[in-house]
Amino acid sequence: MRISLLVLAMFAGVTLFAQTGKKDVVYLKNGSVIIGTIVLEDDKKFIQLKTSDRSLSIFKYDQIDSINHQESLYRPKKAKTPFNTGYFNLTEIGVLAGNSNNANKSAFTMMNISSWKFACGFTAGVGVGVEFFNETYLPVVADFRYYIREHGPLPFVALQAGYSIPLGGSYSQQNYYYGYNEVLIGPGYYTVNQDMSARGGFLINPSIGIQAQLNENLALVFSAGYRYMRHNYGKDENYKLEVEYNRLSLKVGLLFK
Repeated sequence: MRISLLVLAMFAGVTLFAQTGKKDVVYLKNGSVIIGTIVLEDDKKFIQLKTSDRSLSIFKYDQIDSINHQESLYRPKKAKTPFNTGYFNLTEIGVLAGNSNNANKSAFTMMNISSWKFACGFTAGVGVGVEFFNETYLPVVADFRYYIREHGPLPFVALQAGYSIPLGGSYSQQNYYYGYNEVLIGPGYYTVNQDMSARGGFLINPSIGIQAQLNENLALVFSAGYRYMRHNYGKDENYKLEVEYNRLSLKVGLLFK
């Protein structure tokens, strides 16, 4: 008799644990996770959730990211986030701002990036764009990003590195000389303009930013960073010039999955 009562008590305890240990898990788009029991559900409008403190909460479907029915209370799954893994395409526009002493102090930049995002939050891809300095350039870069979290607005750190290919144009430099010049009719200072062709150069652009989902397949991306570039010019093998640019990069873009 005692054994029967003990077995019955153990069975009742296991059943109670199973009933209380299993709950519905609601993941909201703002990153919140609510655990309870769904007592009323309208597939097109809202759900009503009863939590462990017996309070009732109502959530509209446009607030909800996903719902996991009968998940374990002690091992809730992470909410699925748009752009969690897989291929995406990002188109960015912005300016490369310098101080007032720089030529083209707010050069325009536009770039299209194709990347793959891994489950760890790391992305790798390639980008091609166009930029306008004294000449027009075609930057080709490798693009790496790391997303710091998986829910709500997604902050990230990024690094671009590559090469700027010139699409035409030349660089004119005025050189000062002292000596004999026919125009001066005697010795003195005179200037000579040297026209050199653009040959491109290396670039690197670390940045930080934030990504905000607009819907399941579209996000808005903002970033700010530091751009270093070295553009090379030359007239022949004996006459070369390097021009360094240190710029603040400010960009906004649309990300498509």
